[in-house]
Amino acid sequence: MVNKHRLYWTLQIGGWILYAILQIVFFAISTGGINSRRIIFFLLEALICLLLTHLLRYLLVARFRLMRLPLPALIPRVLLIVVLMALLAYALQPLAFIISGREFNVELTLNPSQIIYGWSSFTIFFFLWSVFYFTYYFVEQYNKSLQYETSRIEIELQNLKSQLNPHFIFNALNS
Repeated sequence: MVNKHRLYWTLQIGGWILYAILQIVFFAISTGGINSRRIIFFLLEALICLLLTHLLRYLLVARFRLMRLPLPALIPRVLLIVVLMALLAYALQPLAFIISGREFNVELTLNPSQIIYGWSSFTIFFFLWSVFYFTYYFVEQYNKSLQYETSRIEIELQNLKSQLNPHFIFNALNS
């Protein structure tokens, strides 16, 4: 069986590196080129997203144990967390600008249409991440329940078998 911890980190890092690569490729295609500062910016943005989605997982599983809630109660809470995390990602984006050495334009960053665009982009990516995570989580839970059910049936069969054996032995001795 695959180590779940290793699988989580492989998918987490691989997914956000893929995000950065796609950002780099699409930007290079749309503008006709790309510089190292922009590449560093996209990698830092992916790192921010990685850290935030790991925080999301921590909040869902460990801190608030939201995964134990029934699905109708879980969905609105997750959507709220995703929206708030997207706002946090947009708020942290200037940090990636500064670290990568790119010019940081405060007016553009605070422009309402830019805020909505950036926030909605992050919301979509965090929502997709949540869908993938929940799909994996619930499939894993379903598989566990199937294993428990199989074990239960096996125990019942063993129990019936042990009850039948003395009966057959008694009948054999009587005849």
